[in-house]
Amino acid sequence: MGKILITGADGFIGSHLTDFYLNRNENVVALKKPHLSVFNLLHYTDEKDYFPPKDLQDFEGFKIQIPTNNDKLDIFECDLNDKYLTTNIIQQLQPNYIFHFGAQPNVLESWKDPNYTIKTNVLGTINIFEALKDSSHSCKVIVACSSAEYGITTMNLNRALKESDPLKAIHPYGISKVAAELIAFQYFLNFNIDSIVLRFFNQTGPRKINDACSDFIRKIAQIEAGLTKPVIEVGNLDSYRDILGIKNSLQAIDLVKEKGKVGDTYNICSNRKIYIRNVLETALELSTKKIEVIENVPKKLRKTDEDVILGDNTKIKDLGFKVTQSIEELLKEMFDYWLEIYKKQK
Repeated sequence: MGKILITGADGFIGSHLTDFYLNRNENVVALKKPHLSVFNLLHYTDEKDYFPPKDLQDFEGFKIQIPTNNDKLDIFECDLNDKYLTTNIIQQLQPNYIFHFGAQPNVLESWKDPNYTIKTNVLGTINIFEALKDSSHSCKVIVACSSAEYGITTMNLNRALKESDPLKAIHPYGISKVAAELIAFQYFLNFNIDSIVLRFFNQTGPRKINDACSDFIRKIAQIEAGLTKPVIEVGNLDSYRDILGIKNSLQAIDLVKEKGKVGDTYNICSNRKIYIRNVLETALELSTKKIEVIENVPKKLRKTDEDVILGDNTKIKDLGFKVTQSIEELLKEMFDYWLEIYKKQK
């Protein structure tokens, strides 16, 4: 297959994707943000979460390589805003596939610091493509984008969102992903760099943080483990989301890599409209505790929040994609994962 490079590899999808290809015995280069503890790739660092500069190995004159226990995996610390380092890594390693999943992914944070969000998500994407622009080796770039790009389009349609629908983002994060998608398309058109865009709807599963499913499950698991009071604060429960589990997400990503049309965009979604209130009710049933729920807590509410976000997954289904995991199975898997972690903490 050749070498696979994954940006944002210590994040939720990136870390699962690293596992996925290593389990297939592929060579993987994982890029993570510098100066942060290892979080989701700990099983490759013998549970060591922090590496001071003296513990980092040399790569082409840069002290950026984290030692791993897997000879198929290289982990490098790299800020995608560092054009020189990003270019050096890509040009030296010459990956055959780049999964560009590194980003500032949080909507609320994008309002707090829109400059950083735009810089990281837009300029970071440009740096990836610039590193490939004058390269003679073949590389396909899979760019992670978001259903947040559709924005107010969700309010005007009484159906699932299609890839051809207008992009009318309503927050800095969504805007940054529209820009990243257009950048990928322009480098495909102008420089013949094979690129495919994935518009991710709600993806969740073990390791995920900062979405409704994981917020509910993590809090309930903490309560179950006796680490906190039996009270859960939540935001708006009266919305509907398209939720896909990570096992199916990986299936979709790999299908696009193998069969997707370059220069095109694919929704990565379930085409299931899931009521968030029902998600919480199902999650609460996993606990043996009686838990008080406090709704519409201000700090849990977004400045703007779409009532319904539902994706049409016809294009990805045409590649052979099938949703195989129910919401109930997914929440139970997440609950067991976090409960084990919190019991160890206790």
